[in-house]
Amino acid sequence: MNRLTPGIRTWCLCILCGAAMLGCARHESLPANVTGALEQAITSHDLAASVALFADDAQILPQHGPAIRGHAEIETYFRDSITPKMTYDTDTEMTLVRGDLGIEQGRYRVRNVRRGSDVEEGKYLHVWRHIGNDWKLYRVIYNTDVEPRTEVSIEQAREEG
Repeated sequence: MNRLTPGIRTWCLCILCGAAMLGCARHESLPANVTGALEQAITSHDLAASVALFADDAQILPQHGPAIRGHAEIETYFRDSITPKMTYDTDTEMTLVRGDLGIEQGRYRVRNVRRGSDVEEGKYLHVWRHIGNDWKLYRVIYNTDVEPRTEVSIEQAREEG
């Protein structure tokens, strides 16, 4: 025996549906320890920890060059750049989580600490995947703000004779 009138039942149903939709519209963010993990591993010069942050099927999509796929290629890619003379700094500007995927957008800077100058800076987008109990990097794309300098010689060609 339902004692609620049809109008009150409809009103209660609308309130419950609205509350459910607000709950679903909640904006989750990636935790700071996740968004700072790659920066920390690279700046600590820990190649193994840097590679371990990536999912098995991860890809790095660099601005110039082909996609880098999987742990072996990612390790080779990072091997020369993770050194005590370089630091990697990131500034996360936005994160968004939906289900088992998280997106992080921000700015990065690579600094040569021996020279005391920045050697590269730009924007990045990280796509994270929640695998088991961990967030793993699934896709990484970055774009430099300044084109790398190219050395050009203006010396005239010599003819062999």
